[in-house]
Amino acid sequence: MFAFATAALLIAFAQDPAPRDEARTAPAFEIDLRANALVRGLDITLADLAEVKPEGQDASTIGALKLGVAPMPGVVRQITRNDFLQALVANGYSPAAFKIRGAIESTVQSMIVSIGQNEFVNAATIALQAVLLQEGGDVEYELAAPLRALQVQPGRISQELRARVRGGATSPASVVVDVEVLVDGVAARSVAVQWKLSRFHQVLKTTQAIAAGLPIGPENCLLSRERVTQTQGLYITTLEQVLGTIAKRNLQPAQLLMLTDVGQPALIHRGDIVTVVLTKGRVKIETRGIANNDAGRGESVTVTSASTRAQLTGVAEASGTVVVRN
Repeated sequence: MFAFATAALLIAFAQDPAPRDEARTAPAFEIDLRANALVRGLDITLADLAEVKPEGQDASTIGALKLGVAPMPGVVRQITRNDFLQALVANGYSPAAFKIRGAIESTVQSMIVSIGQNEFVNAATIALQAVLLQEGGDVEYELAAPLRALQVQPGRISQELRARVRGGATSPASVVVDVEVLVDGVAARSVAVQWKLSRFHQVLKTTQAIAAGLPIGPENCLLSRERVTQTQGLYITTLEQVLGTIAKRNLQPAQLLMLTDVGQPALIHRGDIVTVVLTKGRVKIETRGIANNDAGRGESVTVTSASTRAQLTGVAEASGTVVVRN
C-alpha cells in the first residue's frame, strides 16, 4: 500500500503542469512518452519510448537509461509512466527534475529482421574453409541439413554474424560450425550449422589388364582421386612406389593397387639350385639347396637343403643366393 502511494505521488509530482509553489524550481527536462514503440536493440531504453528535451548530452544520457529486456518476437510489453520514474530514481535522478507528457503508457514491440539460410551458410563456410586449409588434405563438404530462418533484432548500431568451428577441428566425416548473431556486439542467438565431409586421396589404378610377372609403371597405371572411406588399406599412393616392380598376380583394368599386388622382379625362381648362407653372429655356413618358390630381392623364399632335405626359410639377397639369419 505504501509503495503504491509513493508511486502515485511520484507520478503526480512529475506530471503537475503548474507548480502550486511559485518558488519551486521548474523541471529541467520534459519527457514526451509515445503510445507505441519499436525497439531495435536487446534492451529497452528510455529514448526508445520517449523524446527527452531539451536536447543535449544530459538528454542523451537520460535517454540511454535501460528500462528492461526487449520483448521476444510476437510479444508486446507495456511500459508505464511509473516505470519511467522508477528507472530515473534508481539512477539517482530527482522526480522533480522531469515533466512527463504524452501517453499514459507505451506499448513496446521488438523490431525484427529475418536471417536466412544463405547468410548462416556463408558465414559458416568461411570459418570451415580456414580450418580445412590449416588441417590440409583433399576435402569436399556439403550442408547436412537445411536451416530455418531466424528472427532477431537488427540492433541500434550493428548486427553481424560470428562463426567458429566447434572444437577448433573437424572429424573424419563431419563438422559443426556455430554461428552467433551479435546484436550491438552482444551474442543474441546461435545457430549450429552441420556439414558432411568427404575426404579424398590419390591412389594408383591400373589402366589395363596386367598379367602376373609383367612390369608395372606409368605405361599401365595412373593416379586416381578416390574417397578415403572406399580405399581403406595399404594402397599405393605414388608412382615411385611401383617403379622397377612387377605384378605378383593377374590384375584387372581400373583395379586399385595395393602393396600386396606388386613385388620385385624375381631373382630366384622355383626349382633353382641356390646357395644358402646361414649366419649366426660372425659365423657363416654355406650349403646348397633347391628353391621352392619365386622371390624378388628382400622377399621370403623356402629352400630344401640338398644334403639334409630340411626346409629352410630365408630372404633372396641376390641371383642364386638365399640368406638365413638366426
